[in-house]
Parts: sequence; structure tokens; C-alpha cells
Amino acid sequence: MIALRHIYRYPIKGLSPQPLDAVELAPGQGLPHDRAFALARPGGSVDPENPRWARKTNFVMLMLDEALASVQTDFDPLTRRLEIHRAGKLLLEARLDDSGDRRAVEEFIHALAGEGLPRPPRLVEGPDGEFTDKSDRVVSAINLATLRALEALWGESIDPLRFRANLYIDGAAPWAEFDWIGGGIAIGQARFAVDRRNGRCAAVNVDPRTGTRDRDIVGKLQRDFGHADLGVYLRVREGGRIAAG
Repeated sequence: MIALRHIYRYPIKGLSPQPLDAVELAPGQGLPHDRAFALARPGGSVDPENPRWARKTNFVMLMLDEALASVQTDFDPLTRRLEIHRAGKLLLEARLDDSGDRRAVEEFIHALAGEGLPRPPRLVEGPDGEFTDKSDRVVSAINLATLRALEALWGESIDPLRFRANLYIDGAAPWAEFDWIGGGIAIGQARFAVDRRNGRCAAVNVDPRTGTRDRDIVGKLQRDFGHADLGVYLRVREGGRIAAG
């Protein structure tokens, strides 16, 4: 049986995922509180006083700043409290509705990113999903069977979190998700249109546990399949509750 195994949101673009047991989805929207915050790079096109969607290169993110993966974050959208940890140790606690605390987060990320970030970024906030990689409101999904097929082909383990998806699905055949494009799937109470493939960038080459750039997954996909697509984007057609399992 095909089932939803894991749900994740990423409250701050480029930082660590938060697992969810269940979530309520609305038509035409992504996951609530997913990529609602981002760290705008100095000199980029994002206006910190009036932030809008922009291409990911305007933000601090794993494709350019792999050290982000060396810390773990936890965000409570009700209290707006952010915690940053490393190996279980609390490094920073901040309220994202406090200007001084926001500056502390910006300074922390500046120090973490190192030479690739000449000045502190600006923490910006938009509506839910404002800072996803795509300008439309989509939900990203990965087929775990496809990852297992790649592990067998390449003879190496692949952490599914490299792909920073919202939904991880199991029980389908490897690569079956590409056959769903143009059709629809149901998960829990929600109904989705399967919109398009997800073309991968160099962020997937970064180990999400250590922050080291240790693989060439993009290159291997290109070599073996002639493309770097892995996973699909879904659009919520009918809202409702979805739950892991």
C-alpha cells in the first residue's frame, strides 16, 4: 500500500526541517509556516522592508552555504521562538518578533556561513511559502522507493533529508512518481494535482547531518539518467488533514 511516511516543514529557508505528525492543508497553498522566513543575502534583490519572492540565489541557502546544515533549528510559530542547536547544545534562543533577537540571528548566521557571506544577512518574513524555491505555492514530494533504487545502483546510502521535501511517500514503484504527472493523488483528506518534476541543485550534495559537501548526486543523476530530476511538485486541489502513516 502506498502511504505517506514523513511530513516536514522548513520555517526558515536553508535551515533544518521540522517533522510533523499531521497538518491541515488549504487549496492552492503549501504547508503552513513552510519557508515563511528567509535570510536575504547582502547585495541581493530582496528589499528587507518589503520582501517578496525571489530566486534562491538571493538568500542564504545550502547550495552556497553548506555550513547551515551543521546546526539544527526549532521554531514555534505560536510563540515565534527560535532555537538553534548543535549536537544537542543550545547555541542561540531568539524571539523572531523582537528586533534585537532578529539581529542576533543575523549575526549568528553571518559567523556560521563564513567567507561566503561578507556581511550579515537580513531575516525577512513573508506569507506562508513566500520563500520556497518556486514562485507558485507547491508541495514537494519524494518517493522513498526511488531513493532505495539509487542506493542499490550507486552502492551507497542516501539520507532522504538531502532533498528537503515536504512529503516522503513509500510503497510505490521506483520512479512511479514521474508517471503521476498530469494526474492526481489523494493523501488523507487532501487531493493533489501532480504538477511537474523537481530539478535538483547542488544543495543535495550536502550532508544534512554534518554540513559537509560530500557527494555529487546531481552529477550522478545526469550521468546515469540524462537529467537531475528527483521528486515531484504537487498542488493542493482540495484541502484537508494529512497525517504520517
